[in-house]
This record gives sequence, C-alpha cells and structure tokens, in this order.
Amino acid sequence: PQSLLDHALQRVVEQALRTSGWLGKGKGLPLYLVGGSWRALARLDMHINSYPLPVIHQYTMPRAAIDRLGRTISHVNKAWLRAVPGLSAGRASTLGDAGALLAVLLKHLGTETTIVSAFGLREGLLYGALDPAVRAQDPLIVATRDEGQRHGRFAEHGDLLDRWIAPLFPRDAPDMARLRLAACLLADVGWRANPEFRAERGVEVALHGNWIAVDARGRAVMAQALFTSLGGGTDTPAPLAMLAPAIDLKRAVLWGLAMRLGQRMSGGLAGPLQRTRLIDDGTVLTLKVAPEDRALYSETVERRHGALATALGRKAAI
Repeated sequence: PQSLLDHALQRVVEQALRTSGWLGKGKGLPLYLVGGSWRALARLDMHINSYPLPVIHQYTMPRAAIDRLGRTISHVNKAWLRAVPGLSAGRASTLGDAGALLAVLLKHLGTETTIVSAFGLREGLLYGALDPAVRAQDPLIVATRDEGQRHGRFAEHGDLLDRWIAPLFPRDAPDMARLRLAACLLADVGWRANPEFRAERGVEVALHGNWIAVDARGRAVMAQALFTSLGGGTDTPAPLAMLAPAIDLKRAVLWGLAMRLGQRMSGGLAGPLQRTRLIDDGTVLTLKVAPEDRALYSETVERRHGALATALGRKAAI
C-alpha cells in the first residue's frame, strides 16, 4: 500500500539525515537542488505558473510549492507531463518519485526554500580545483566584465562608467551596487546592433545571458538599466515587472539614464569620463567639465543631462 511506502521513505530519509548529522539543520537555509530529476520538477512548476523567464538556474520554489507539485503529479496523466516544454519523457516518468523524496527531505531538514542549480557534480569538481583566489571572485562580475570587454569599445569602459555614475547613488545597498556595476559592464553590448533594436538587445542579454550568481530579480534590474541606457526610455518592458519589485526597477531606470549620459559624454572613450564628474547637491545636478572639454557638451549631452536631472528631481547645471 502507498501509505506503507510513504512511511518507509520517511524512515529511511530521517535515519540517513540523523546519521549524517543533518537532521533539522536546514532551518533558515535554502536547499540547492542538483540533478536532472529535481530540475524537471522546477520546469513543471514554471509551466504550471506560466513563469515568464525560462532560465532554470537560481529558480526558487518554496516548500509549499513542492507539496503542490506532488499533488498535481498524482492527478495528471503522463501524456500531459510529456507535453510540458523542456521535460523529457524519461524525466516525466520519475517526477512523482523525485517530488516525494524532495518533500520528505525538506521536512526532515527543516528547510522552507529550494534554489535550483543548472550545474552538477562536474562543475563542483572543477570549482574545487580552482585556485582559492579565483574562487573568491564574483562570478557575475567576472562574466559580465568578460562579455563587456569582448563587445565593448575599450576594455575598462564598464568599470569606469560605474565609477562615474556611482556618486549619484550613495545609498544603493551592496546587492544593488553589484547589479549596477554588472549593468555598466554590459553597457556597450548593444552598440553594434541596429539602433532600432539596441534597447531590446540589452534586455535580451541581461535576461537570457548565461549568468550565474544572479536570480530573476537581478536579471530584470540589469535589463531595465540596459533598456533605458540604450534608448528604450523610462517605461518597463515585459516581463520585467513580473520579475522584480517596482522600486528596484525605478532605481534601475535612474542608473540607465546616468549610463546613457555617460555613454554620450564619453563617445566610447576613457578620457572624457576621467576628466568630468557629476555632482548632486540635492537640488542641482552639476556636470563638471574642464574648459578644454566644453565642446563635448553637445545638444544631445545637454538633453540627456536634463533628462537625468528631471528624473532625480533636480535642476541641471554645467
């Protein structure tokens, strides 16, 4: 009978966790899901909830969602499961067992949240073989910097652009400042694209890039900053509003306007960003420009300066 099987599974998992010393040790911590069967559960959850971002890595499922999935799987036929995008027939046939095991594991660990990993044991072994100094690096920043260097106009452009706009955002929390830097590192990804589609290119890179150490919210924040900086305006394109809080997207719009000003001011060169700076005194947003660089303050730069000042609730001055 199913009840005996369920009881046996509970007993085996509890004993295994007790032996390992992990029983109840997951309270307040997420469980990272590694392996194809549990990734398949996540794909099913995405499908059921019409999740707008088909990126499995960093996808989160609370314990309640796992319980719901178990009930759903028990009431649908295998033909329906096989029709779920990205779900192989082989995985579909084992979803019930995978869900049952995960539910029991979460219960005895005391864990309320799961985070899906697109990586497996191979990647873990490779990570363990890296030099400690390399392992200490931020993988999102390393990856976006590499992407920016391959597609940008000069190697250190993104870092310099972030330093140029950072004084306007001293209250950014560390996680937001990190996303701002990542967006700046990608600021040039759309410059080779058709001007009509540069903003969309920025969104595509941020949302669908092969990034790690960033969740859906972070991808959406980066996408908003790039959309605005590449000429998309201050609106929020779909599906960003479904992935990140409005307050974070509003902040990203301000980053994007500042990036857009810096991009035009610099013309893709380091010198203008090194010789100019923005000063915000709470009332006036001043762009400090040396007399010999005054010609850089073109009509377009003036317009972008004004747009940023207005968005910040300031007056523009040079």
